[in-house]
Amino acid sequence: MPKSQFLLIDAGSTRLKWATAGLRGKISPAGEIATKEATPAWIRSLSLKFPRHLTILASVVPRILPYFRRDFVERLHIVSGAFSDLGIRFNYPNPAEIGADRLATAVAAHADGQWPVITVTCGTATAFTVLDARGRLCGGVIAPGLQTQLDALLGATAQLPSTKLRPTRHYLARSTEEAIRAGVVLNFQGGVKEILARLSEALPGRRPPRILLTGGNAHYLRNALDVPVVLRPLLVLEGLRIIAARAFIDRP
Repeated sequence: MPKSQFLLIDAGSTRLKWATAGLRGKISPAGEIATKEATPAWIRSLSLKFPRHLTILASVVPRILPYFRRDFVERLHIVSGAFSDLGIRFNYPNPAEIGADRLATAVAAHADGQWPVITVTCGTATAFTVLDARGRLCGGVIAPGLQTQLDALLGATAQLPSTKLRPTRHYLARSTEEAIRAGVVLNFQGGVKEILARLSEALPGRRPPRILLTGGNAHYLRNALDVPVVLRPLLVLEGLRIIAARAFIDRP
């Protein structure tokens, strides 16, 4: 197997996803599990399944890091703002505090060469990451995700029925479950619209930012915003591949 074969792992608060990729060409999603199922035994089994892949990990779950270090020894790079060769510049006081998934989206967006740009990652949290007109990561916003909003509503209100998240065609709801779905979706969409408007206003210059959407709930926004958007489902993985090349291939 060529040394440039990568295993890309995105460990979010709720879901852990992995994919394989070479230096170029297709990124091939290979699976996903609930992050809570990423036990030490499971991590070891993953390392045995991909024994020669150079592995890049973006994780917002600190508890799993020691097990990845143990089982992927000498072929693991963990994404961090402390890594000096991400390929992006910062106008940000402490890059080391930025979440690894946000860094990966920023790296992928930066590689497009079209700035300013705002990435919106729609997962457990809704994370907005901003690159200014000079391609510098200059800030962002973190808000509750769509499912998180639904869970919070149901958890705080005893009489509301259990409701699964799914799109609704009826915003003038005629049942309690439909009212809940309509409310959380409209609240999510409206919140994203407002945050994007404020971030766009805060950016210097007259050029409007590109908007890149990714994450499991991005489809709820695709046709709901007042600005053009691009749906990039693999944006985090795209960024991980770029970081992997710099960490493993381009280093001295």
